[in-house]
Amino acid sequence: MERVKTGIVGLDEMLNGGIPAGHQVFLCGGPGVGKTTLGIEYLYRGAKMGERGLFLSLEEEPEAIIRNVQAVCTEWKDFASLVAEKKIVVAGQEAYIHLEKGTTGAGGMQYAVSRVMSSLDALVSENDIKRVTIDSSTIIKMFFESGIEFRRTLMGMLKNLKKRGCTTLVTGESPTLERGELHFETEHFVADGIIMLYNLQQQEKRLPAIEVVKMRSTLHSKSLTPIKITSNGINVYVGEKVY
Repeated sequence: MERVKTGIVGLDEMLNGGIPAGHQVFLCGGPGVGKTTLGIEYLYRGAKMGERGLFLSLEEEPEAIIRNVQAVCTEWKDFASLVAEKKIVVAGQEAYIHLEKGTTGAGGMQYAVSRVMSSLDALVSENDIKRVTIDSSTIIKMFFESGIEFRRTLMGMLKNLKKRGCTTLVTGESPTLERGELHFETEHFVADGIIMLYNLQQQEKRLPAIEVVKMRSTLHSKSLTPIKITSNGINVYVGEKVY
């Protein structure tokens, strides 16, 4: 089986060598758990291995994304140059604006989403993209009154990316930071994989952790594993216990 290595310390070990090529994986968790950082690191490590990546943000402008990455991952001295060389393509709020302008009814919404999907298609095709991170499905969902329409649109977008040979991460907000209070939506069940990030409460501390809940076509770790966000990205401490 062909696998796409995330390049993230410890995560590929949890995934038995990496994400199966072409999979669409939801990266879920509460605010501040590191979803965006992990999604960008997946692209950064891929670029270092010669695979071009696309980061589509519906929340921030490209300049803000680049500044935030450089502020957190200070050891990634070449991040800006990789973006300048289009080895990592960062697309920002222009997609969000398309959605916002389309919220004048069902027809307008359909038109706006089709524009975003067309832009995504063009970016993938023009830049020979192999890795995609979409941040986030939660923003897309805000523009749909119908959950069915949202899921149909999102899964159509992901299916098209798979046809183009992309392996995709999609971030999504969870309403809770606690593991025992989670619930999953329909789109999570039809996705190829689910990776959860947590900030678990222990007395007066919060402990960051990761869990591979689901990954089709491969064996994977089922252990709740501690992580740390460092100046060189995310470290996953395989074999160590959270508590």
